[in-house]
Amino acid sequence: MSQIPIDLNRERKFYKNTFANISEDKRRHILETAIKEFADKGYNGTNINVVAKKAGISVGAMYKYFESKEDLFLMIIDICMQFLEDTLRRVMESDDSIMKKVERIFREIQKTSRESKDLICLYNEMTTIGNKDLVERVSRDIESISAKTYAELISKGQASGVIRQDIDPKLGAFFLDNLFMSLQFSYSCDYYMERFRTYCGDDIEEKDELVIEEMCKLVKSAFCPS
Repeated sequence: MSQIPIDLNRERKFYKNTFANISEDKRRHILETAIKEFADKGYNGTNINVVAKKAGISVGAMYKYFESKEDLFLMIIDICMQFLEDTLRRVMESDDSIMKKVERIFREIQKTSRESKDLICLYNEMTTIGNKDLVERVSRDIESISAKTYAELISKGQASGVIRQDIDPKLGAFFLDNLFMSLQFSYSCDYYMERFRTYCGDDIEEKDELVIEEMCKLVKSAFCPS
């Protein structure tokens, strides 16, 4: 998870001040351990005592850093949001055409799904949380970023004439994100990876350029004027 940013100066704060006072390496190790546990066991199956043991700290120390398992989880979700915001900002602030931006997102998905597999698997595991209020809070926090970004991208494309006028920007954003999300899981989560191979062949993970080319064709045919 070395490329995932951990910014403790964000508006929302799910940790105690003592967590900010330990070394960056120790903070990262604790969070990496927690991400792996949540990704492997799901929210309900993760035990904060086990996370502490695997991170090499006492349970007491863990509770000095975080009030509860929920706060530890929300801290990680905030990291996910930060990562998503940073990635989309880099793409959207570029001077690339809309289709080039879409292509760059596909390439980022291939890259980050492999480099940050546990974080992506955690995203997939969020669907197993039994707490309805927590599910709603987490999903709205994360999805609102991409929903707004993609809807604005489509609207700007319609204004410039490169995106079809008969597409609803919000629904278009939802369908586009479904493509991104499906591809993301196909490079990181076991079930989706096997599904990817079943549909496209056992060597599909060695054909990144073909995947990019075909995904871009699909988006262009659906979103761009004939």
